[in-house]
Amino acid sequence: MQWLPSSDNGRFLAVVVLVIAVLLAYFVGVHWWFTARHLEIASQMGDLRERELRYRRTVAQRPEIEQRLATVRAFEASNPAFLAEGDFDSAAAGLSQRLKQIVQAHARDAQSCQIIMNQYQRPTDKELFERAAIRVRLRCSLEEFGPILHDLEGGSPMLLVDEVQVWKQTGYRAPGSNQVASYLDIQFTLSGYLRKPGAAKAAP
Repeated sequence: MQWLPSSDNGRFLAVVVLVIAVLLAYFVGVHWWFTARHLEIASQMGDLRERELRYRRTVAQRPEIEQRLATVRAFEASNPAFLAEGDFDSAAAGLSQRLKQIVQAHARDAQSCQIIMNQYQRPTDKELFERAAIRVRLRCSLEEFGPILHDLEGGSPMLLVDEVQVWKQTGYRAPGSNQVASYLDIQFTLSGYLRKPGAAKAAP
């Protein structure tokens, strides 16, 4: 019985052991400390090149972006949706005057539709543009309030009517008549936007 390998088998085993030793030495001593680190650096450099390419493309588009921005600013400057006034107090006064004119245009008489309350109201919500608002209370009939609401929301500049509250009341006496008629007690907020930038909302 032969216990020791032949000379040919011994050489083969020696070569296999040598190859395994070299591979282990490479992975332990070279790959993890040198090759893998260089591969990671190469990957980071590739990401940096791609990011630089995106930045170059963005910089190349700068003239076009500036032209679009100038177009938007010109549109905002001439946009009839904004209030003409430049500050809150003037804008609120303009809202009050516009409301008074519209109510007078649709009221049958001084008692059938009149402004009971008109107070300036500074909005507390942060918005992209500054908003001027007044809190209004009207005593009016439904037939008169409908056209008033239409003129307020359908004209230029753009006005917003919200927080509307309506109560039906009885006690209005028509001029020249002893008959007591009913009317609506209406409260709402009338507002519009100035071109002046407001406080931007904080990111969530």
